[in-house]
Amino acid sequence: MTMRNTLKIFLFIPLLISSISAQELDQDFLDSLPDDIQSDIKNKNNNQSDSLQPNYGPYSQSSKLSYQEDVLVLKNRIEQDLLQLEERLNSEETLKVSDDLKLFGLEFFNSFQTTYMPINEPNPDSGYILDIGDVLEIQLLGQNNYIDNFSIKRDGSISLPDIAKINVAGLSINMASKLIQSKVNSAFIGTEASISLKEIRDINVVVSGNAKNPGIYTLTGNSNLLHALSVAGGVSDQGSLREINLIRGDQILETLDVYDLLINGQYNLKSRLRSGDVVFVQARKNIVTVDGAVKRPAKFEVINGQMLDSVIEYANGLKNTADLRNLSVSRLSNGSQEIIPVETESQFESIMAADGDLVYIRDYPYRNAKITGAVVKPGTYTMAAGETIKDLIQKAGGYTENAYIFGSVYQTEEAKIISEKSKEVLYEDFLDNIITISQQSLGQPFDVGPIVSLARDIKRSKSNGRVVVDMLDESLMELYSIQKGDELYIPEINNVVYIFGETSNKGAMIYTPNQGVDYYVNKIGGYKTTADKKSIYVLHPNGESELFTQTKSIFQSSPNSAVNIYPGSIIFVPRTMDNSVPKRLAAQANISILSSLALTVASLSSLGD
Repeated sequence: MTMRNTLKIFLFIPLLISSISAQELDQDFLDSLPDDIQSDIKNKNNNQSDSLQPNYGPYSQSSKLSYQEDVLVLKNRIEQDLLQLEERLNSEETLKVSDDLKLFGLEFFNSFQTTYMPINEPNPDSGYILDIGDVLEIQLLGQNNYIDNFSIKRDGSISLPDIAKINVAGLSINMASKLIQSKVNSAFIGTEASISLKEIRDINVVVSGNAKNPGIYTLTGNSNLLHALSVAGGVSDQGSLREINLIRGDQILETLDVYDLLINGQYNLKSRLRSGDVVFVQARKNIVTVDGAVKRPAKFEVINGQMLDSVIEYANGLKNTADLRNLSVSRLSNGSQEIIPVETESQFESIMAADGDLVYIRDYPYRNAKITGAVVKPGTYTMAAGETIKDLIQKAGGYTENAYIFGSVYQTEEAKIISEKSKEVLYEDFLDNIITISQQSLGQPFDVGPIVSLARDIKRSKSNGRVVVDMLDESLMELYSIQKGDELYIPEINNVVYIFGETSNKGAMIYTPNQGVDYYVNKIGGYKTTADKKSIYVLHPNGESELFTQTKSIFQSSPNSAVNIYPGSIIFVPRTMDNSVPKRLAAQANISILSSLALTVASLSSLGD
């Protein structure tokens, strides 16, 4: 049996005991806890009760594992978490076609109003063709004065008093007005006529084929093919946007290509509908997908004989980030996928589009990185693959005179995710430890204040994605490649040392060269009685941390003060913990809290800049 299997079996037994006991948590003990910790422990207890799978994570104080074995178990668990995180991050960076690409133009009809009653129709222009059912308003001024409405009869005429029938059907409003004026002038001397369209006729048209809602629709006589199609809801999922025909009798009178309207802005519908017209939507034609470094990635319908270069134009052309060395066309052929090699962009002009084609243009792997603080031109910069921290600083114009390079803060998205995950694991360990204490101290008074306070500090601490980089070594800066979302902050020189934790006062002290931890703590008021002088942490401006132990040997006249203090250093004095908190957990908690303090100090400094 391997060492790992031995550990799993050994840990499994105390876990079951802990899980069973957790269901019987002492209510008085729970009531003594803060509300947030109490709620988290109850939720964790319920989750343990519902789980049927062994969990090797909880730390049990009653376990007989050696310290080395304990560290190994934690190491294995964190390694598994980081492995899963790495796999997820890698999968997100894989180039793939977007799953949410839609057919371009299909949503065009969703923007149309749903009713086409005359009140919603714009006034017809002078080219409107009159027909049976239209009503004209005619006013005579002169020898005869009157105003009246005249409906166009079935024979296409109107009848004015004392004037013969006037045939106006088939004439435009402009032509009909001139004809009526001429007839009035012939019948009455010095009489003028004013003619306007009072009411527009209704017509019945058929929308059929691959329309979304085929049927018979009543529209106004001012409607055209596009109006009728819109009332029918547009085209169906099988309908074509490229060929929609207006049929009158046995002839195709007009054809609508929606792409001409949407892409080229050509609106050439000249024929108004008449009763009995048919609007027929043809079946959808070839579909080509264009994705990647184009300005409008989408699926496009193409007609037979169309070349792929025109489809690239439909996608509004290539982005300036397009990698012209990585062009590809994927085509389904004889049941298999064929990759057509494309050497240059102009080659698309000679490749005829086929149904199911996928055109993918790869983006250069550019990424944005932010640099702030004491640089000449702070801001967000676009970085190419392989460019480093040194390149980012050069793009920002270099450092200003008062830049504190040693205190630079470099953060990455990946490090922030790992930091957040580690904090969650640490907080869970503290909850497990609190549960264990509650079981071991049944009926006995026990002060859980220190461990609860530390757990709350962990929960409230802010995760940061800081990566320690020696910014004073230019050769090392060339080894760190910029990734998406990276941030670099260069602070200004600030001769201040920060002191937090179990000291009489907290805050900042003016930096004094060649002085150690005790000097600054004493200057701010000294240690509290609850201070753990054996585990004082110092976080240097470059992100490195050191443990300072205030001990004195028989050969020393003063405690060891070997830890150097720099401008911007943070001294953190933790609280003394009893044996209820394992040293490993306490150390990890203090480091987490110290990192959060550093992030807060850096944020305040950046606001000052």
